[in-house]
Order: sequence, then C-alpha cells, then structure tokens
Amino acid sequence: MYRKSSKPLISAREINERLDTLGKDVAAFGCDIVITVLSGGFIFSADICKRIATPKLQLAFIRASSYGSGTESSGNLKITGLENIDIRGKKVLVIDDILDTGNTMFGIKQALAGMGAKEIKTCVLLDKPARRTADITADFAGFEIENKFVVGYGLDYAGDYRTFPEIWTMEEDDGK
Repeated sequence: MYRKSSKPLISAREINERLDTLGKDVAAFGCDIVITVLSGGFIFSADICKRIATPKLQLAFIRASSYGSGTESSGNLKITGLENIDIRGKKVLVIDDILDTGNTMFGIKQALAGMGAKEIKTCVLLDKPARRTADITADFAGFEIENKFVVGYGLDYAGDYRTFPEIWTMEEDDGK
C-alpha cells in the first residue's frame, strides 16, 4: 500500500514555469500533429499545446499501457488508436507523461515509424533515466527525476491522483 508524500516533489508553479520554456522549444520544432498518449499525458499535452498553438496543428490521441493497476511495468505494451491517424509526410510530436523504462515510447515510435511520418519527436513531462531499459531519449523533457513512483498532473496510482496540479511521490505505507 502507498500514500502520497507530505510535500510535492515539483510544485504547480515550477511546472508552469518549465512549460513556458519547454513550449518555446517544442514550438520551434514546428510539428503538424501532436499525438497524445492517454490517459497520463492529457493534462501535460493540453498545457503544451496551448503554448505551441498554430492554426493547423492537428491533435490525435492513442492509448498505450504497460502498467495496469500496479506500480511496475508489466512489460506487455498495448497500443490502441493508431488506426485512426494519418501521419504520412507530417512532422509528429508524441507527448506522454513520463519516460521511465522507455519501453512504451520505444514501442510507440516503432509503430509510428512505418506509417510514413516525415519526422517523429517525443516530449515528456518527466524523464526517469535511472530506470531506462529501452534505447530511447526524449527530444523534449520537462524535468529529470530520481527513481521514485510519482503521481499528479496526469500521472496516477491505480486511477487516483491524476488531477493534482503538482507532482507528488508515493511512499510505502508502513501502517503507522
């Protein structure tokens, strides 16, 4: 069992300030379509898209999951929603909440690679390189964090905590 830490790892103010600079970097890429990985990436994606707003920016959503209801990846990646997206000749930005082992983003990039995109870049709110097992690095990352289980700002623990405006760590509850 886990409980939320007593103070946030990253405050809402820190997130907003970082999004302003990250948004400028992402805007310079000039993507045609943003593909958001649901459900974790939706809050981050909405806030980044507001900062890179262009008249012809297309939005698409996919689901990719390897966690289920636990805190560790199962290693079995499931992607749905790609069948409805046309990326031929487009510059694609894939947005997700966290780059942890990298297996999810690596799998998504592999799936997109054969679909005819002009270019594919990745953007994550949190980068956790200590856990990386796949050969992938985010093109754009908000914050690098230690190997801790985190929630808030779209990230969840068994479906809870997603709507918190800050990032919190989850600590093992020793029952006290």
